[in-house]
Amino acid sequence: MELDLFGSRSSTAPKVKPSAKGEDPFPTYVNEIKEALETILKKTALSLWLMVDRLDEVFPRRSELERKALRGLLRTMRNFRSENIRVKVFLRDDMLDHVVRTDEGFTALTHVTVRQADTLKWTQDQLLAMIVKRLFVNAPLAAYLKVSREHIDASATYRGQCFDKVFPPTVFRPSHQSPTIRWICNRCADGRGVVTPRDVLDLLTCAIQKQQDICAGDPDGAADWIIGPHAIQHGFAEMSKRKRQNYLQAEFPHLWKHIEKFVGGKTDYRSSTLRTLLGDGWKEVRDDLLAIGLFSKGNKRGEEIFSIPFLYRHGMQLTQGKA
Repeated sequence: MELDLFGSRSSTAPKVKPSAKGEDPFPTYVNEIKEALETILKKTALSLWLMVDRLDEVFPRRSELERKALRGLLRTMRNFRSENIRVKVFLRDDMLDHVVRTDEGFTALTHVTVRQADTLKWTQDQLLAMIVKRLFVNAPLAAYLKVSREHIDASATYRGQCFDKVFPPTVFRPSHQSPTIRWICNRCADGRGVVTPRDVLDLLTCAIQKQQDICAGDPDGAADWIIGPHAIQHGFAEMSKRKRQNYLQAEFPHLWKHIEKFVGGKTDYRSSTLRTLLGDGWKEVRDDLLAIGLFSKGNKRGEEIFSIPFLYRHGMQLTQGKA
């Protein structure tokens, strides 16, 4: 029998012929598959690694379906504990929190997380290195700016110098503003402080396109930077709009009715304001919005304040201030 992703029998599955005695054959169970694999691997002196990734694209995010499916997956991992077979699951920390944050908890979770690696986070230096390496894959650009691509891999200081050849020192004046790389990272950070390479690249791709438009509109003009401040600001605005559409609306349709209430509003909210906006069950909704990074939680003068990060402010048309 063949099942689809959600456990229903597939209409396209081939019919299994009965055995010679007229009886249907028994299904092959997970443990039998594991034992058969182990026998083969031991005889061939091999190991098998199963890598499971991009789980945030399989099920509706922060839904009961996602919770049940991921709990089943993590429990199944325990059946595959073996010296020859290793299962590695790449799971966002907010998704793991959603899986275990239930009334019944998650029995024996430590058996699953005993080999858990540290949460993967991109630092500012790592993001700068990624940007510089991607830029100077372009040989003509490297030659024009006299950049040694071999030296890029060897020196963090040199990578910073290469970045400064392309981008202005700051996005806004005066000069005491944050350096450009820090400005980009701050604008791409969600409410949990997580910066993804995808958002940084999206911002810079839009900035490059804008800079090309500027140059095409004034081919005889002069520029101080390969990618100027105006292009970077435009790239951030476009990335924020896409983040609203491709992440908040696309991945959390069941939460969008709540998120939409903040569109066109302020950036900071008290608990009392959230209670009024979100109505019954507001605490659970608030916790979901914190988990997906729409909010960050702070404390001002002994009062909890929930702030929407820069990442979403332009896309959601927010005004700086407290509601």
